[in-house]
Amino acid sequence: MTQQDTITISQYGQWHPLDVSLADQGPATQAELAGLTLGEIPYTHGLQPMERAGLPGYDSGVLCLLIGMFLLLALNFRHYSTFFKNFLSDLLSVRRREKTFGVRTFSETGVQISIVLIACLSEGIIINSALPERRAIGPVSGEFAVIGSLTLMAVLYYLWQLAAYGTVGSIFADKVSARMWMKGFNASQSLLSMLIVVPAIVVLFNPSASHVILLMGAIFYFLARLAFICKGFRLFYDNFGSLLYFILYLCSLEIVPLVLLYRAVLFFHNLLLQT
Repeated sequence: MTQQDTITISQYGQWHPLDVSLADQGPATQAELAGLTLGEIPYTHGLQPMERAGLPGYDSGVLCLLIGMFLLLALNFRHYSTFFKNFLSDLLSVRRREKTFGVRTFSETGVQISIVLIACLSEGIIINSALPERRAIGPVSGEFAVIGSLTLMAVLYYLWQLAAYGTVGSIFADKVSARMWMKGFNASQSLLSMLIVVPAIVVLFNPSASHVILLMGAIFYFLARLAFICKGFRLFYDNFGSLLYFILYLCSLEIVPLVLLYRAVLFFHNLLLQT
């Protein structure tokens, strides 16, 4: 067969017959034509590019928040030995030691503040991972504004709890019991911070693990609150009649605020979707 009798592919992906009149052969059969591809060949155009999804850990603002929190933690590092000596007793013990409850050093307060801020940032990161996908609002994914807002909500919720527990303790308990209760609350927040900080960092760079991390965060939060609630029960339980006040406390300070906070997070997310 001569060169005029062949069919080739051009550099543009088109089939072109070089000579439609074949001198020594008859017309092509239907079976022969079925094996040919006419027109553009799809694979010569390649694949359409897809935009790479930005990870929360790639956001420089989020990284600055994380680094800032750990720097604050490092500044108080030399005082952590003193803090952890009293950690378990603050979390679990109900022994009354009136002479020691009025003593709170500046170093202990600094350690507590740094741990609570780490807990609030970790909560913001984990809650952000649980939110549905949304349109990007920043150069990478707008995660700094979202995580920063959620962290601020966690800080405000912590301050509200401090005020609420301090008010209830001053009304329904003596001075020593109220201080023991507040120390138990701060110790439970420290426990929560130590439990969720690693999962928060993991989900920051691996959003696909959000379902597992969210479940872990919920379990750790429940364990920390359970430790605090148990200490409060041991402090304030006197008789069977006091159970009514304890149930009212659970509803008003433990359950209802969480429901309201959940609705506030959903409202905040709906605002993000509308922007």
